[in-house]
Amino acid sequence: MTGPPASIAAAATMLARGETTARALLDQVLEKLDRDGDRFHAMLAFNPHAARDAEAADRARSQGTAAGPLHGIPLVLKDNIDLAGVPTTSGCRALAGAMPRRSAIIVERLRDAGAVIVGKTNLSEFSFEIRSRSSLGGDVLHPRAPHASAGGSSGGAAVAVAQGYALGGIGTDTGGSIRIPAAYNGLVGFRPAHGALPMQGIAPLAPSTDTVGPIARTVADAELLLAAMGHGVSVSALPRRIGVVREVFGANAAVDAVCATALDRLAEAGVTLVDLPALPANLNPGHGEHIVDAEFATAFDAYLASNFLPGSAPASLDAIVAGEAFLPDHAKALAARIAAKDRETASILARHQALAGHLGAACAALAIDALVYPTSQAIPDDLENPKGGWAPELAARSGWPALTVCAGFAANGMPVGIEFLAPVANEGALFALARLIEATAV
Repeated sequence: MTGPPASIAAAATMLARGETTARALLDQVLEKLDRDGDRFHAMLAFNPHAARDAEAADRARSQGTAAGPLHGIPLVLKDNIDLAGVPTTSGCRALAGAMPRRSAIIVERLRDAGAVIVGKTNLSEFSFEIRSRSSLGGDVLHPRAPHASAGGSSGGAAVAVAQGYALGGIGTDTGGSIRIPAAYNGLVGFRPAHGALPMQGIAPLAPSTDTVGPIARTVADAELLLAAMGHGVSVSALPRRIGVVREVFGANAAVDAVCATALDRLAEAGVTLVDLPALPANLNPGHGEHIVDAEFATAFDAYLASNFLPGSAPASLDAIVAGEAFLPDHAKALAARIAAKDRETASILARHQALAGHLGAACAALAIDALVYPTSQAIPDDLENPKGGWAPELAARSGWPALTVCAGFAANGMPVGIEFLAPVANEGALFALARLIEATAV
């Protein structure tokens, strides 16, 4: 059997022409999974109804009722997103049987669009880190460098897309958890503006910055996934001026070299590059308390109390800690975050608002439509948390949408991502810039 198509768009064309079927696509991705086995620790669970759903998609198409470009397309979900009938574990052994009451709203939308959910992917337990290590699945390994982390916390979804276990993935992003693994695996990852998509049926990390979004092979595929999730992207012309956040360059020569070449391609296309002045120290995301520390325990306890069928999940984080069925790496973080439960968040969120105001004023003063910088200052080389820097926090703390796309490859063959950030009103500019980089990447 041949492998799955290279993109959602290509598969949708084949389906529309009758050149393949939803069941054939599902069989192709499952065959790829079977060949790889658990080599990269990307998957945690499979949808027992996937074959039934694919066959239903084929019947609907034969009856002329295909729902759109995602009809029959195999997708994966990060295992902190609810799919009815399959446990939502957040990677934690204590939640191995946690059965959600219903599917997440965005999953219902994807299934209404005809998508076929293959299964649930491994992640950083509780989405705590920028590697993907869990007590249920171990470390998600990088397909190009299995000695290294694939990034996190949505690392399993990224590897599943990169390896062809699905044609697209849905992850969550609180401080970079979609964009970092997408960048490390040469993919497109999009973090919508905060609040742009509903979070019901998704495990919380910090509700004030939590988002959900796509991981895809192409910019066009990311747009298709977003539209099916309920967030269409307006078409935009290529911006003429963008700001370069120079203070997050310089930590890794290989990353900087690839991103510098990408900036040259933007300039060659007529984009004027303007250096953004350094952020004021009090707004620098590398400093100060983190909203996750303040919000996690309260939000997760409320989630445990309301999200699952009775008796299928622990009643609280205290119960999880007491049972010791979690990743020992997180013992200190859990204890600290439980101790900080109900902490005052106003001062942290005020700094977030001030950062957004500062970035908005800078963009207006410099007449720029978007910002650009390396997604991560690191290329993963071991299983520890990559020292990627604070750049992804610019989107998390401002609430602005951000998109990472592969800018090229380092000399060792590892992908390097470049990220674009823009105010909500300029969201379309992110996709225009990413399409240009995608079309010219080498």
